[in-house]
Amino acid sequence: MSIYTFIPVIFIVLYLGYWFYMKNKNSKQAQVVNNTDFKAEFANAEQYKKLCLNSDLSFLKEAMGEEKIDAFNYASNEYGVASALKDGMKDKLKGMATLGTVRFNTVQTPKYLVLSGDNLHLFDTDTDGEIDNHFVFNQARLENSRLIAIPMEGQVQAQAQARGNNVKAYKLSLQTDEKPVELIIYSCLIFTNIPEIPTDPQETIQDIIIGNDFLKQLGDKYPNLKVSLPIFS
Repeated sequence: MSIYTFIPVIFIVLYLGYWFYMKNKNSKQAQVVNNTDFKAEFANAEQYKKLCLNSDLSFLKEAMGEEKIDAFNYASNEYGVASALKDGMKDKLKGMATLGTVRFNTVQTPKYLVLSGDNLHLFDTDTDGEIDNHFVFNQARLENSRLIAIPMEGQVQAQAQARGNNVKAYKLSLQTDEKPVELIIYSCLIFTNIPEIPTDPQETIQDIIIGNDFLKQLGDKYPNLKVSLPIFS
């Protein structure tokens, strides 16, 4: 029998071995996260935010300039939702934009939300991951916006469950002159459409604390955007 006959079998065995290894590893990591005392960890929110803003998210500090960053989170487009900022709305929304042409990407690129005082900043990125638009939602718009918990299924559920049992998903509808901008956010730093397997339990804990801090500060400032925090449920 030719050795080539065994090559597919060898690949299958190696693949299954790797799959079981990763499943076991992820299960152990999720267990560490699930056993975390998040109420105690929440006291470290400011420290965790500084760590992120001084490293991977330093570009947000640069984009915000002299404006303070109270809280931040990741955001993704909701699947199947048409862009709320179409060409016909550009003139009406120019007052919201602080960078470049008013244009909201409907492609699944990373987006960032930054709470600063009474304003919520939305940074939209291009396919290279560079910030190409900056929108500002003021108090009047936020008081007419909505935040609701959504059922977790498909990719949303997969992303949340990969980080333990303390992550929930929400739909944030930000008010504009016409259709709202609708985004999916989590009680954790997650991009729905960028599949990522957490490898460090401490980083996952940090991301969960930062996500919950964002939800808490947003809800404290705007009661209409208040939701129950998963880590305190």
